[in-house]
Amino acid sequence: MNYQNPNLLYALIAIAIPIIIHLFNLRRHKKVYFSSIRFLKNIKEKNRKKSEIKNILILFSRILAISFLVLAFAKPYKPAKNIKYSNNILLYVDNSKSMDIDFGDGNLLNRAKNKAVKISESFPSNNNFYLITNDFDSKHTLSYSSNMIRNQIEQIRSTSQQRSIKDIISRASSLKIDNYHLYFLSDFQKNTLKINNLIGYKTHNVISLIQIQNSNPSNISIDSLYTKSPILNSNDEIEIYVIISNKSNKNIEDEVIFLYLDEKQKSQQYINLLAKEKKEIKFKFLSNNKKFITGEIRTYDSPINFDNNLFFTLAKAKKINITAINEVKENKSFNALFAKDTAMFNYTSSNIENINYNNLSRQNLIILNEVDELTSGLLNILQSFTNNGGTLLVVPPTDLQNTDSYNKFLNTLGLNIIIKTKENTLKINQINTKNTFYKNVFTEDLDKINYPISNHAYYTSKQKESNQIIGFANKKDFLSSYNSGKGCIYQFSSPLNKKYNNFLNHALFVPTLINIATSSILIKTPYYVIGSDKNISTEHIKKTNEITHIKGENIDIIPTLINKNGKQLLYHHNQINKNGIYTITNNNITVDKIAFNYNNLESNISSFTKKELEDFFSKNNLQNIKILKTKNHELKKNIKEQRMGKEYWKIALFISLLFFAIEIFLIKLIKL
Repeated sequence: MNYQNPNLLYALIAIAIPIIIHLFNLRRHKKVYFSSIRFLKNIKEKNRKKSEIKNILILFSRILAISFLVLAFAKPYKPAKNIKYSNNILLYVDNSKSMDIDFGDGNLLNRAKNKAVKISESFPSNNNFYLITNDFDSKHTLSYSSNMIRNQIEQIRSTSQQRSIKDIISRASSLKIDNYHLYFLSDFQKNTLKINNLIGYKTHNVISLIQIQNSNPSNISIDSLYTKSPILNSNDEIEIYVIISNKSNKNIEDEVIFLYLDEKQKSQQYINLLAKEKKEIKFKFLSNNKKFITGEIRTYDSPINFDNNLFFTLAKAKKINITAINEVKENKSFNALFAKDTAMFNYTSSNIENINYNNLSRQNLIILNEVDELTSGLLNILQSFTNNGGTLLVVPPTDLQNTDSYNKFLNTLGLNIIIKTKENTLKINQINTKNTFYKNVFTEDLDKINYPISNHAYYTSKQKESNQIIGFANKKDFLSSYNSGKGCIYQFSSPLNKKYNNFLNHALFVPTLINIATSSILIKTPYYVIGSDKNISTEHIKKTNEITHIKGENIDIIPTLINKNGKQLLYHHNQINKNGIYTITNNNITVDKIAFNYNNLESNISSFTKKELEDFFSKNNLQNIKILKTKNHELKKNIKEQRMGKEYWKIALFISLLFFAIEIFLIKLIKL
């Protein structure tokens, strides 16, 4: 037991006062007058014993009353274990979309803000206060006084940004404060908290978790939208596919899903969903020859409504012009893939000796199929083609005889040269799924894929900068890409025929070649995700010296123009934080329309319980992370106990008053 005012314990000497009084009373004599003294001796003996007991009880009452009164002023307390007091108080208020919900007990964000204010009031005014929100606002890198921090807390608004607990701790560490106490106020949503990132985490700083408890109502989420054809023709009936999911443990019946086009309702469907079920629904509509189609999928599910809208835009695109230049004969797989799909591709194929040079500049993709030698004129045309934004695919020849001559042509195009020929069996199993090239291609783990096999390959050098898209089991390149001016070059390091590999017959062949073809033009994405997609693709900005704007409701952004892989990108500097339709203008003329939606990660509102968190922290020996009770009337008390330890002065004062009351009772009410 420790004392905040240990010097006051010297006042315990005051217990000598009732002892002296008691001893003084023993020496006093009273005269008692009786009319008859016949029973005097018996009465005297009886009263003497009662008086002694009463005086002893009064003595002990006075001693204990004074002792506990002194202890109350000395303020005894039990020190907190493993807690170091800090003058630097960090307040993290989770202001993600899942906190901007009212489950009937008040808006979660407002409740968190109120608790943050109470925490600030629990510390002396000379402490340094810091605020952290999901916005990572630069102004919050400064320390605030107790009054100023309350003003900053009141200004917090919800955001689409999502942060894990490790992100917040890293943010706190970036403030470069040697010692701090972090108060973490959140609903502890499982999808965003990501507590597994704390495994192995070590720190001397203290982190106190305060849960803003949410409910578990039914919730429908509009997860995604896609079209099966990336090319939309002028008079087509357009089909869009929408993924709807039930994120709760309750069945949902007769929920209405609406389709809006240009802010007008066009269609609706009723949907039933079992608990945790996901469904795909289809909408059809006519394009009406519009250049841009803007739409919205909407539902009126409550109380969680930030995932009730999914905005999208669709735009017309021309067919992809593809030509294959063959050394001897054409590749039948290319012909089967591109020539038969006349709605999407304009495909031509010719021998190296019968090239229509005037037609090459109008192509989007040129395939050099097993061509081992090029004239200087054709090389110049291909270089100009890629420099101006075209896409070139190079497939090496079968049984290459003159490697030096072929390498000169590769070197001229800026590609890695062939350094070795290998005849051994290898899996083609190194697939870069993180590359946007394969976005939305794989829905299952790659461990379940039966990979293609290579029997014969050319290994290339690594002298030129390239990106591996597909590789052999030994990490060598099978398919790689290169930036070339405003365009892009793809290079296979093995011929595409059965003698060398079975890639043509593998399921990976079609999406790979389709993606090479579609990457040669801008295939407009239906929407972007706020916080995930930082760059916007557009082919409508022709003159970079004219000012480009991205305009939305109450926002006007001047983006930075970036050229990557031959495609023009607009970087919006993370300034888009509200879902909706945005307009791209160039020289004050509308050139494109794009849609942004919130990340639906928070649609699943399942949260960690106190026991789940405590078990995790105990299992992983995270001793400096504690969970505080969240009730407002206990919050200040718990924070003070955490900082100072458990205080007992109120108990001591109560006991002191109790013994004073006992003394009065013995003196006034018990007569002898």
